[in-house]
Amino acid sequence: MYDRWMPPDATDTKRRLKKAAVDEFARYGLAGARVDRIAENAAANKRSIYMHFGTKEELFDQVVGETFLELAASITFGDDHLIGYAGDLFDRLEKWPHVRRLYLWAGLEREQSFEPEVTGYRSRAVAIAAAQEAGKLRSDIPPAELMAMVIGVVISWDSAAWSLKALQPEFGCHDPASRRAAVVSAVAGLVQPPRSHS
Repeated sequence: MYDRWMPPDATDTKRRLKKAAVDEFARYGLAGARVDRIAENAAANKRSIYMHFGTKEELFDQVVGETFLELAASITFGDDHLIGYAGDLFDRLEKWPHVRRLYLWAGLEREQSFEPEVTGYRSRAVAIAAAQEAGKLRSDIPPAELMAMVIGVVISWDSAAWSLKALQPEFGCHDPASRRAAVVSAVAGLVQPPRSHS
């Protein structure tokens, strides 16, 4: 009696393809990424990408969305935790530099929202609004914009012009610990309620 033929397990192939896609998109962005390279680095054929994920754009969106959700789940966010959040986000992006690059590429190349990420940001905006109402955070900046500013401070050096980065040896932080301290200090100054002058 012949054994019944079983199709190969696609789980491992999908995992390899996603890892190769993360590396490819983080390095080249959506426009510069090549499906052939993703397949080659995943030891898979190009057809399996289309079969499991659809187009290159759909694969990019899935990889970016899942990466952002993984990042969000790895960082604690309390109702008045923006200062600590900035430090935690900085630490995580130091360990996961590919996420920082994907974030920048996605902002440049995909002008669309990802609903699970919107849901995550919404819960944080609600927490910020509650902290503003309680007087724990400055209330003159809308919650979503304050959140964007905090993230902007955390990745400010990564998104700075190369001509500005050229001044780093003279006028910049020389190690990640110093840059982290500067980021946390800047965010603290940004988010704290203004002192009343009596």
